[in-house]
Amino acid sequence: MSPARIESRLTLEPEVGQAMVNGDRRPYLVGLLVPDFDYARDWARHHDRPHDVAALCEDEAFRKAVGAAVDRVNRDVAPPERVRSFVLTSEPFTVDNGEMTPTMKTRRHAILARYGDRLNALYGE
Repeated sequence: MSPARIESRLTLEPEVGQAMVNGDRRPYLVGLLVPDFDYARDWARHHDRPHDVAALCEDEAFRKAVGAAVDRVNRDVAPPERVRSFVLTSEPFTVDNGEMTPTMKTRRHAILARYGDRLNALYGE
């Protein structure tokens, strides 16, 4: 299965700005999601929360709102392609931080180097 296919489906959801799905040699898929900043701002305003995306990423209600997008994507894919768990980060993948190429492709190895511990924790490690 191609993680890029699931990532593109996730980023079509209004709650998700960027996504990286991982599951190589693992029993199931997990995701690292960057919330869409416009969605996060609007959600914070409507739920009387701070407009700080980093703080929202730690907010359980916001996490559930983003989780609804993951659930919608999961309904339309085969069971092995479903993202079982995810973490949020407020730092977008960019060329400047080395997590995107100049042609706007994700650098999976760089993202895994930075967020690997958080992703591994989703597997109970």
